Amino acid sequence: MKKLILSVMLAACVAFTANAQTLSFGVKGGLTISKLTQFNDAKVRPSIFAGGFANIAFNESMSLQPELLFSGQGTKYEPLNQTITYRLNYINIPVMFQYRIVPEFYLEAGPQLGFMVSGKTHAGKVTVDISDNTKAVDFGLGFGLGYQFPVGVGIAARYMFGLTNVFENSIDDNKNSVAQIGMFYTFKHQHTASKKRKR
Repeated sequence: MKKLILSVMLAACVAFTANAQTLSFGVKGGLTISKLTQFNDAKVRPSIFAGGFANIAFNESMSLQPELLFSGQGTKYEPLNQTITYRLNYINIPVMFQYRIVPEFYLEAGPQLGFMVSGKTHAGKVTVDISDNTKAVDFGLGFGLGYQFPVGVGIAARYMFGLTNVFENSIDDNKNSVAQIGMFYTFKHQHTASKKRKR
């Protein structure tokens, strides 16, 4: 099922790219504020995200943006006055459908597939690897907004909510809940439609 979802996402990106008017690339990064649901008295864990993206524009209003991001996630909680931090690091592949209300401002929504690269708990000076107790793949949905200045620099915010239980064989349904805020830079647009006409 997970391979099927990834294949469908990749196939959609290829199909949309073939019909794109413009294709551009960029980099992005910023702050993540995450927690796991169903944890009693859970607190957020701040971390970072960073990576790159391709923006496939069909017209002035609609585009598709697949991304490849490193994302630090997890949660904190304090049983018996001791802080325990869950550090869950993912490589995420969101595919966001964007709609521009005006050329600078857009809204977005879409699915995300995440692959866990490390999972650890920290309590004081003690670190425990919990990768074997967590699921390797995470699926979620997200929505957000952004503003891009004419020079290519922009600011964006996004909320991603997981649909997959993070832990194997867990009674509680702990899912990722991640807010992102950061900056991005888009390189010069490549006009694919004009290239086709020249041929």
